[in-house]
Amino acid sequence: MFKKAYGCMSNFKLFDPDSIDETLSRVVTHGGNTYLMFPYINGTGSMPTMESISFLIQGATATVADFLTMSALIRKSGGGAQWLIEFNTPWLLPSMDVARSKRPIERTGATREK
Repeated sequence: MFKKAYGCMSNFKLFDPDSIDETLSRVVTHGGNTYLMFPYINGTGSMPTMESISFLIQGATATVADFLTMSALIRKSGGGAQWLIEFNTPWLLPSMDVARSKRPIERTGATREK
C-alpha cells in the first residue's frame, strides 16, 4: 500500500524537525508583516495536499530563535504522523504506513559505518 500511495520508498528519509534551515523554509512578506513558512506535503488524508506551517517573525530574515520556534511547531503539527523528506520536499505521512514499508528508511544526516 505504501509504494502505491506514495511512490518509491528509496527516495524517502526520516526528517528531524530540528534540521530545518533556510533551504526548507521561506521568508515571506505580506501586508507589511514578515513570516517564516515551512511548506510540506500532507499525505495523511485521502489525497496529498500542499500545506505550510508559518508564524510572524521580526525583521527581514529568520534568526536562530525563529528556526527553533519553527522546529517546535513542526514537531507539534506532526501529531501521531511521521515526518519524512524526499530530496528537498518534506512530507507528513501516517506512522502506520511508514512502519509497513518494507525498506528501512534512513535518517537525514545519517552516516554509514565502514
